Amino acid sequence: MDNKSFEAVEVAAVLFDLDGTLLNTVPLILASHRHTFGKIMDFISSDEEILATIGEPLVTTFSRFGDKGPVLMEEYINWSVPRTASHSSLFEGVVPMLESLREQGFLTGVVTARRCEGMHVCLDAFNLKPYFDVLVCAEETERHKPDPDPILLAMKRLGTARPDRVLYVGDTVHDLQSAKNAGSHFAAVEWTAMDRAEIDRGNPSFWLGCAEDLPGRLRLAGKD
Repeated sequence: MDNKSFEAVEVAAVLFDLDGTLLNTVPLILASHRHTFGKIMDFISSDEEILATIGEPLVTTFSRFGDKGPVLMEEYINWSVPRTASHSSLFEGVVPMLESLREQGFLTGVVTARRCEGMHVCLDAFNLKPYFDVLVCAEETERHKPDPDPILLAMKRLGTARPDRVLYVGDTVHDLQSAKNAGSHFAAVEWTAMDRAEIDRGNPSFWLGCAEDLPGRLRLAGKD
């Protein structure tokens, strides 16, 4: 995707989605769904149907299956959590990018639709926690992406009053809409597994082609 402008975005805080943005968890998500539905149900969703659920909380995904929902979610969690490290990987350049943002004085955080347990397992598996000032996971807000609440909660914890001085980095339309609804900037990652054209129609602030390019696209602003 062509960026519409290369003017630096002035922000105080940079917030990140987790799955599909910092971590390639697509193999984990696909394998977990296949195992769960193969064991509990008499069908397995297509890869496209599974990928379409990325970015929403598990409770939302599995609530579509009525009384089977809690059973499906329990099986999914029990199977996927121990396999997080073996079925996931960091996207190239993520750690140098985070190190650079920290060195330049940006506040940083993770805002994810993952359950808290899964988020902590992911971050611990790749030693990412030291790079973040705030973590927001699914159980901490009643409303989830595309609503703005998770981003607004992260801002509150960071002491950042102005949403226009926050950048959210993500890989889905839900991420983009959450940032827009919060009044924040949004960077779409070009390594997304989602439909890029659909994301582009939402008019992201810019497309990020390489993780290590992010610090160069930003200018540090005050929190207030």
